Amino acid sequence: MSVESRLAGASMAAYLAAASVLLSWVALFNGAPLVFADTISYATAAFQREVSGLFSIFYSIFILPLHRGISFWPIVFVQGALIAYFLNLTARYVLREEPRKLDLLIIIAALSIFSSLPWITGEILPDVFTPIVLLGIFLLGYSADTLSRGELFYVAAVTVIAITTHLSHVPIAVGLIVWCIGLQLMFFGGQLRIKPLGRLVVTFSLALTLMLLANWINSREFVLARNSNVFLLAKWIDEGPALAYLKKACPAEGYALCAYLPELEGMTHDALKWGRNSPFAKVGTFDELEPEARAIVRATLYSYPYDIVRKALSDFVLQLSRFGAGEGLSQDFAQMVAGQLRSVYGSATATPFVESRQGQNRLPISEFRCLHLIGLGAGVGLCLWSLWAMRDEPRGEFFLLCAFVFVGIVWNAAVTGALSGAYDRYLARVIWLICFVGLLGLFCVVRSDRVGSRSSSRSASRV
Repeated sequence: MSVESRLAGASMAAYLAAASVLLSWVALFNGAPLVFADTISYATAAFQREVSGLFSIFYSIFILPLHRGISFWPIVFVQGALIAYFLNLTARYVLREEPRKLDLLIIIAALSIFSSLPWITGEILPDVFTPIVLLGIFLLGYSADTLSRGELFYVAAVTVIAITTHLSHVPIAVGLIVWCIGLQLMFFGGQLRIKPLGRLVVTFSLALTLMLLANWINSREFVLARNSNVFLLAKWIDEGPALAYLKKACPAEGYALCAYLPELEGMTHDALKWGRNSPFAKVGTFDELEPEARAIVRATLYSYPYDIVRKALSDFVLQLSRFGAGEGLSQDFAQMVAGQLRSVYGSATATPFVESRQGQNRLPISEFRCLHLIGLGAGVGLCLWSLWAMRDEPRGEFFLLCAFVFVGIVWNAAVTGALSGAYDRYLARVIWLICFVGLLGLFCVVRSDRVGSRSSSRSASRV
């Protein structure tokens, strides 16, 4: 290995270490990784060899070697390093050269204060992989000529992992691949580039196969989640279409839920799924309810398609306005997660979560949301200014990144709004990309001005 290669490797290692610390500051300030109610399943499922019917098992598998039931801190630092590396590769594509690590650290430092990013990387949830799905598909689709073979393989492998970690990532990835093809046709003279498309198809197919295979091994069903119909049934009862169908179909269809029809009225989908005395719990386990849920979901979709679509569109629009960081980072959830971790891993692993600022209800969430709004506004402004400043650039890498990220964020809102409803954390996990793109655009313009100034100076000296 040459001296130059060693220096480049040392520079990258130092950059990733520094960026990881910057992106972990919220968790460090908290005194423990941030946790949500769903953290319980992700933190214990792989260790206990349980495959949840509502969640993907792959994030739990990914983090198990990192925490090993001893400490969850390695997860936070690895998540920060993963994001930092993808930002480096994205910047390299836009700049068409290796970016200065100091410039990237300045961008990451700004993102750490003025965006939701460190609240995502510091949390034990697969939300950190949503922006990796977006950036991974972007890099696989457009930047092969700026990546080495090893880097290309790495991006593809991590993108596969990213897609598998959350059920919403599957439709998000499908939409992003379609948009990637559309942008290729628009930006490359109407020509479809086969190799990038092949990489994307193989990457997505491998991720989908792994998810289906995991559930086949566990339940002998080719599904993404064996209780997905229970999830949809709860949502559609809450929103009305499934409840309207049950009122019309009961008692003739003989559903077990017909006996609890009066209780279903006015219940939220969270209460239906998790309430100890909910009608769902009275019917049985999620696995016992799934066959009936599947039949009701199909019948509801057939009977009330317009109502379902109308509500999905409404949730999509509402989701676009909800992106506050820190949703669900409550004292109750911290103590609930700690209690479960204590029973599985012991007190030493669980105690930091109880003693954390989240566990003591002392996280300054609302204060930082104000800073994030300022950052988002500045990011939008910088994106627009950079697009105008580079309007005469012969290459369109920055324009391509802006178009891809903007549609990716909107599509993420459409998918999550339709499938789960509007929740802040679903948009918070990607909205920070606007700030990143805006800051990258600023550095692109400054760099172009410097290059132009040097060229002008050289021309003048020759004269």
